[in-house]
Amino acid sequence: MNDPANTTPEMLQRAARLGQGAGLRFVYAGNLPGRVGALEDTNCYRCGYRLITRYGYLIQEYNLTSDGACPQCRTQVPGRWARGFSGQRTAFPFVPADRTRLRVI
Repeated sequence: MNDPANTTPEMLQRAARLGQGAGLRFVYAGNLPGRVGALEDTNCYRCGYRLITRYGYLIQEYNLTSDGACPQCRTQVPGRWARGFSGQRTAFPFVPADRTRLRVI
């Protein structure tokens, strides 16, 4: 097979920096659990407060007001928000495996 190489943490970090440089305000890189540092979470672009903590695609902590704003500086976060976090949409969130550690038999 001639598949492209696996996405590396460095590739995701570079993509996030490019997005931020282009003016994107709520950038995160959640494709490689535990391997992209603070870019795995969503932070307020204005004050830096952590709004959503993730591990891969699993949301671990949800820190938005009921109207979708940063609780620290009140910056509005675009999106559709519930009054509170009621869990994941799926019973078993997809957390991708590290393909470099998979053993092919």
